[in-house]
Amino acid sequence: MQFNEKVVVITGAGSGIGRELAWQLAARGAVLALNDYNETSLEETWAELPERTRGLRKVFDVGDQDAMRAFADETHKTLGRVDVVINNAGMSVRQQSVTKLDIEAYERTLQVNLWGVIYGSQFFLPYLRQQADASLVNISSVFGLFAFPGSGPYNVSKFGVRGYTETLRVELGKLMHICCVHPGGIATNIHRNVVIDDERERERFIRNFEKQAKTTAAQAAGKIIKAIETKKRRLLIGRDAYWIDKITRLMPGNYERVLARWFKPEQFL
Repeated sequence: MQFNEKVVVITGAGSGIGRELAWQLAARGAVLALNDYNETSLEETWAELPERTRGLRKVFDVGDQDAMRAFADETHKTLGRVDVVINNAGMSVRQQSVTKLDIEAYERTLQVNLWGVIYGSQFFLPYLRQQADASLVNISSVFGLFAFPGSGPYNVSKFGVRGYTETLRVELGKLMHICCVHPGGIATNIHRNVVIDDERERERFIRNFEKQAKTTAAQAAGKIIKAIETKKRRLLIGRDAYWIDKITRLMPGNYERVLARWFKPEQFL
């Protein structure tokens, strides 16, 4: 795909991978329709874009069905077409055992991370299908490949994105390009928004994440753009993602026992 004058939709464009996607696609001549929940962050992304690439921007929660439907309709009405949709927006989650988390933690995480992707796909698909060379890209995670302890709602949301996207690909993959992306540890600020009651444990989590997160947001965005250009159906980002994918493929029924050796049940009771 050549991006010059193509209309590209990116959710969660106010920071991290979403911001890098916007900047890199603008450099390739794309016309952008951007979303973020944080108005200040979205304006910072917008300010760095060349004037000719500024399509429209909207501040709203991707978990809001009516807002996403309106965004899809306005994008098509204003810009005349939709060529690429990248459902990137997501939120971090409280690091806590599934036995301790309340239902609201699941509801909020699934509303953004899963329903946001479903809304962003369902409402843009009719417009994407009007183009002969369209792409739909949904961002899952390595947490959509294996279940990491202490991240129940996040795991569920990212497994859900994977299942939803793979279903779409089975049904519509002959008609258009559909890609599911599984980033590993990416050096963005999302991990700093994680909620952990014990401040020392929170700082330990952040230090460990930053030690493991070797891939930059710019590198991740570049790989996603390349996946669109080459019509890749499944994208792993980072060495950790490749290792996790390999382990879960080789030991689909046993990786849990291997992972459990690193933790004590008492941590989750």
